[in-house]
Amino acid sequence: MPIANEAMQWSGSLSQIPKVQILNRVLLGNPTHFSIEEAINVHMEDESGELNSVDSSLAMEQWNNLKKAYRDIGTEVHELSPVPGLPGYCFTANPSLVLPLPDGNRIVWLSKMAHSSRFKEVEHHASFFRSQNLPLKEFPETVDRFEGCGDGILHPGRFLIHAGTGSRSSIRGWETLSAEYPDLQILHYTLQDSRFYHLDTALAPLNENTALFVPSAFDPSGQELLASAFENLIPIPIEEALHFAGNAHCPDGKHVLLQKGNPKIESILLRKGFHPIPLETSEFRKSGGSVFCLKMAW
Repeated sequence: MPIANEAMQWSGSLSQIPKVQILNRVLLGNPTHFSIEEAINVHMEDESGELNSVDSSLAMEQWNNLKKAYRDIGTEVHELSPVPGLPGYCFTANPSLVLPLPDGNRIVWLSKMAHSSRFKEVEHHASFFRSQNLPLKEFPETVDRFEGCGDGILHPGRFLIHAGTGSRSSIRGWETLSAEYPDLQILHYTLQDSRFYHLDTALAPLNENTALFVPSAFDPSGQELLASAFENLIPIPIEEALHFAGNAHCPDGKHVLLQKGNPKIESILLRKGFHPIPLETSEFRKSGGSVFCLKMAW
């Protein structure tokens, strides 16, 4: 199917899309060497224009709490060992994309990171997934940048991807996947706000029919496309969106791991029958990421 940029280009019928497994394992990257050495998004500098500084011990404590939260709800957790010289290594959502296929298999597409400081993260993802006997795919040279699940959000249980393009991922990667998998539904959104530089900062599917989203991150066509894909769209107030409420993860259709201190969204989640699990990720937010950025579902 061609990539859909507007609601009128897509049938909007989830029931006709092949089913796929919901990925129920997560890969986390040990943050021992996490630091902020350059500003590659607008969140990485303070009000004076200086790079944010990381409290390494607090970052490790917060990461361990995230790991424990996943294990407490029964999610299988795997870890990448620390690697010096890779300051963004803990943000495992970006260097690859694990795609579940309708035949029950999974395949890993290796990213093309937009910034050289993150290039080498990809080889560590490749090594891990090779050890798990998952097949690996690489993009052709014509794809200049593609940042995995940062811009590729899987629709729970269906062979459908919500695809963002902007400063981190170009349309060429999605064109490659569209050509490789004719049955894969790809809904394309052009990100328009630098504060929401990855799609995963502005869209968080909770189940097949429900998602959190940041309205101002999408143009009118993008908002209409989202409304055609999700029966229940929950808009995030801008003050909570900037507190990374949209970078949440719901691994099982029930529990929602999200940044602590977003009372409006927590209240809505409770009313709709979800179980919010607030977590403090302040050290990682200094680098522009929270819960979703810190894990790769596979």
